[in-house]
Amino acid sequence: MNVPVHGAKNQITIFLDVDDEDTAEPVRNGAATSAAHSTMDDAFGIVYLIENAQQFWSELEDILRIPNNATLSSLDSTLKRYISFCATYHAEQYLQSPLQLEHACELLLDSELFTFHSERMCEILTDEATSNTDPHHQLILYNILVLHGRRHPSFLRSYKRWQPILPLLMDHVLVDIDPEIEDTYSGSVTGPSTGWKGLAIPIEAMLRSLGVRLLYEVCRASKLTKQELRIFGDDFIDRLFDLVEQTRNMQDETFNYSVIKLIVALNEQFMVASLKPLPSDPAAKEYESAQQAADNRVLQVLMRRLGLSQTFGGNMIFMLNRAGRSSEDLVMQLLVLKILYLLFTTKGTSEYFYTNDLCVLVDVFLRELGDLDEESESLRHTYLRVLHPLLTKTQLRQVPYKRPQIVRTLESLVEHPEIRDVSATTRRLVERCLS
Repeated sequence: MNVPVHGAKNQITIFLDVDDEDTAEPVRNGAATSAAHSTMDDAFGIVYLIENAQQFWSELEDILRIPNNATLSSLDSTLKRYISFCATYHAEQYLQSPLQLEHACELLLDSELFTFHSERMCEILTDEATSNTDPHHQLILYNILVLHGRRHPSFLRSYKRWQPILPLLMDHVLVDIDPEIEDTYSGSVTGPSTGWKGLAIPIEAMLRSLGVRLLYEVCRASKLTKQELRIFGDDFIDRLFDLVEQTRNMQDETFNYSVIKLIVALNEQFMVASLKPLPSDPAAKEYESAQQAADNRVLQVLMRRLGLSQTFGGNMIFMLNRAGRSSEDLVMQLLVLKILYLLFTTKGTSEYFYTNDLCVLVDVFLRELGDLDEESESLRHTYLRVLHPLLTKTQLRQVPYKRPQIVRTLESLVEHPEIRDVSATTRRLVERCLS
């Protein structure tokens, strides 16, 4: 028979299958339910009958109500039940849009489970992420991991925690998906509950996108050793560059830019992992720089496919051009500028960009150097460090593009020292560019 195990408010009835399924009829507050109800059962064998979005969100809130005498085991079950409930309904009509899914995850992260038992809940999340192969559960788990990592960067810095998850994320990234199918999805969808019904996106595409995002977050927050970076082989990095080219015509460029951010974050990891103090002898210094470049797998893969990866270079410039002042955009600018410096100063890649793209880059540099405030001095220094090889190592050494404006902008950074502080680093970098 069907035994009711939980009566949620707003006319939700939940049944647990026990034995004789034919001996009882579903009852909602004493009245027979209609065939119009959305009926789903989760991994715990609980059957939910939900009529509308209000009931769905009310049930989520009910799941997160923790009794005063709750045991650790019941807390664990609450987390797993919440994830299972979201996984059951995300493909229905209540968690179709990114905003809806994010809100459901935020409810969990704001609950008592994470307020008072964060470490324990994180262990369960990572264990579930490595053991649960159901794609719908993985979708919910990865979203929670992304959002929790954004709130608590230290969560992303433990390689021991992420080591078993990284190969699974990489597998999702390697899945082949028709770009035209994925292009039907818009990240700004607000979902059916607002009266707008979006087009379906394959769950494989969702997981691929989340895989890229999570890998980026881990690479952005962590400092990996050479040994730990071995998991990112040439084939995987080559696949990332392929993805940039394959998705270049998508109406929503979010995924394309996310892949580029992952590539530049990996580049930063390889640069830092191979970093050694450079010797003072010029010949030895040049040799050591070449050796560091040879150890950088991102650079080596790109060098083998320069003619096949023009979208990567062009879109990096677009990303710099569109960058705002958010902390996320500031990190992205630093990562992009570092790979630009590497490309401009490495033999064989200094002329990777089209001349027109380099001119656009000069315009971006002029704007940023003029607009950055005093609190962004570190970012300004990075722009100045990259500006010198941009003007002296690329095609621009023979194309005097906006030289008067460049000189004027550089001089403005060090003028009027009597009324403002000009750091020695700023003065040195400006003089280097002017020379």
